[in-house]
Amino acid sequence: MDGETIRLIVVALGAIIAGLSGSLIAGAYNSQNTLATIEAARLAAETELEAGREMEHDRWLRDRKIDAYTALINQFRELDQMVREHHSGIYLKGTFDIVQASRNINTLEVRLLAPVNVSAAVADVILAMQERFDIFIEDAQKEAPDSSAFDTATEKLVQKMDRLERLISEDLGVPGKES
Repeated sequence: MDGETIRLIVVALGAIIAGLSGSLIAGAYNSQNTLATIEAARLAAETELEAGREMEHDRWLRDRKIDAYTALINQFRELDQMVREHHSGIYLKGTFDIVQASRNINTLEVRLLAPVNVSAAVADVILAMQERFDIFIEDAQKEAPDSSAFDTATEKLVQKMDRLERLISEDLGVPGKES
């Protein structure tokens, strides 16, 4: 082999080594970019899945709150109607039904699901109902009942109910009555 051939072989080997080195470096760099892209896609999918779960939970919780609030408000209104009718002489079944209806009011689900301000408003409504019922019982035992105390207690109850309904609307994100 002459010098020219050896030089040609060395240059060719150098070119082959440089080409292989470049391919290996580019492959490693592309592999690293591919891994980073796969990791970013995985994180995006996990984030989207978590957001979907959170949204589904929020929807479930809102539906439960709506059911609990609706049932409680209906129980309050039914009891209120019974007391009003009994006080005016329309409801003649007796106070036992009213007492039974008041015992059947279930606030547990609302207390579990509702924020503190709604739970406090529920307690205020129950206290106002109790005060009005006490006045109602006192009036029933008098020969000449004075309905002004009952009317005042009823107005207080209406205010407490309005406040409760406003707080429920705020909790559910529904435009409600203005205060």
